[in-house]
Amino acid sequence: MIARPLRCSGLLLALSLSATLPVAAFQALPEQQQKLIAAARAYSNRYSENLPSFICTQTVDQFEGDKKAHHWRKGDSLTSQLVWDRGREQRTLQLVNSRPVPAHKLWRSPLVSEGEFGNLLDSVFSSESQASFTFRGWENLDGKRLAVFAYNVDQQHSKLRLSMGMYDTVVACWGVIYLDEDNGTVWRITNDADNFPQELHTKSVSRSVDYSEVAIGDNRYVLPVHASVILNTGERNLRNELRFESYRKFTADSRISFGADDPPK
Repeated sequence: MIARPLRCSGLLLALSLSATLPVAAFQALPEQQQKLIAAARAYSNRYSENLPSFICTQTVDQFEGDKKAHHWRKGDSLTSQLVWDRGREQRTLQLVNSRPVPAHKLWRSPLVSEGEFGNLLDSVFSSESQASFTFRGWENLDGKRLAVFAYNVDQQHSKLRLSMGMYDTVVACWGVIYLDEDNGTVWRITNDADNFPQELHTKSVSRSVDYSEVAIGDNRYVLPVHASVILNTGERNLRNELRFESYRKFTADSRISFGADDPPK
């Protein structure tokens, strides 16, 4: 059993803006497929810097399942305000099960994930990741014809860091991406890992993020609308279902704090 929250995070590493294409990642792909991956890489490299400052509502529905994940029990529902400003994000917990959270109260969650806003894309497409890709074919997703690629990132080049208490480790990962053949836009990405050190008391972690066009002000952006995280400890399963809604502009007169060194309100 996990006594402390397990954090599955891609936010511990800075966003890479390198556009260098590692030859090893593409040498087995035909030319058309190389172009698709190159377009997705270019899209990922500019993704975060092209986002405006915004606020949205993040809702996390927590579930706990049995050993084989056949039966799930609904846990708490956590509603947070998420602020994205100049590449930095901050979540402020506001409601637990639709009730306001008392000021300064810390809420423990068995499973915490981060990285849905750009960092998961970067962990696959940055040149440092040296990901290998395999074309899986074409699929229709929400009326879009998308190219589907499987990818692998070895431990040496991975950015997937997991931690529990004082122990943390970087692990190899793999998954599937669904991308637009015209402009490289990624509409879905999955991310899986297993074979963890015994200290993490974890057998596997699986994540997926679905994106959609969202209006912020007068413009539209491709942003996460749903994500799912499943963690298998060997004895039980933990699952988070995340929704991102009510996107709106973060204006110049808005005030947030990113840490203890910021001046008081």
